[in-house]
Amino acid sequence: MIQNVLVADPCELLRIGLRTIILENIPISNIYEASTRESLKTLMQSYALDLLVVNQSLITDVSMLPQDKCVILTSEPDIRFLRAAYKYGIRGYLSDKVSPDLLRIVICSSEETLLIEPSLMSWIMENMFGGAFSSVKEELLTPREREIMSLLREGVDRPTIAKRLCITEVTLKTHIKNISRKC
Repeated sequence: MIQNVLVADPCELLRIGLRTIILENIPISNIYEASTRESLKTLMQSYALDLLVVNQSLITDVSMLPQDKCVILTSEPDIRFLRAAYKYGIRGYLSDKVSPDLLRIVICSSEETLLIEPSLMSWIMENMFGGAFSSVKEELLTPREREIMSLLREGVDRPTIAKRLCITEVTLKTHIKNISRKC
């Protein structure tokens, strides 16, 4: 059960919206709000948090976050920050324009899960592969590989691609490796 939640964002409107979404669906004892780095730090030291939903702009060091209990919102994704946060054990990395449904899913997910908003996937792929997928010569790809590339560029996650194409995730991984070799 989630008892103590901290919502930290410099924008009051976003804090109100986040608080409303969280309180609609999840029984919570206490919800706290922070609008600055200083208030975030003070509240994190004052309470044992079960969940922290925080804007990336308020974080200077991911190691200050509660492991497996943090959802990060961002208006400007940062691949180095995402890597550090992933290694540290965040629960979600989402756009600050995230849908209420996806936010609820991330909040209710298990602590060992990292959920990344699908709309960020093309940006992540671009950063992870250094533009390799954007410079693929389409004529070198098989029809199935072109289909996969199209879905990856749209930001569709791997499990969804596998289901949509009626293939296993292992087969999908093989296709992606083959696409990478053709770049």
